[in-house]
Amino acid sequence: MSQSDDILEPRLVAVDSYYLSVINDRIQDLSNDSEHLSMALSAIKTDDDASRGVIVAVRSALLANSELATILSEQMDGLILLPEMEVTRHEQ
Repeated sequence: MSQSDDILEPRLVAVDSYYLSVINDRIQDLSNDSEHLSMALSAIKTDDDASRGVIVAVRSALLANSELATILSEQMDGLILLPEMEVTRHEQ
């Protein structure tokens, strides 16, 4: 998305709950992939302090991304469960 949040005007948009579910599945995939990559990095053994530091930093970033993706997924769940609304277009 190229626009920043302070430029976007509030508006209602029609989004199918199935489409939101597909997006949510991809978010969950990102979370799971980040966790799996972090676990894979933990299997690397090295005596080099610099390499260990890099591994720890990358694992921390992956786990933080996984946590963020989990939060986003929970927010998407809330959107998916919103009640259906009918909106009529009014001429101005």
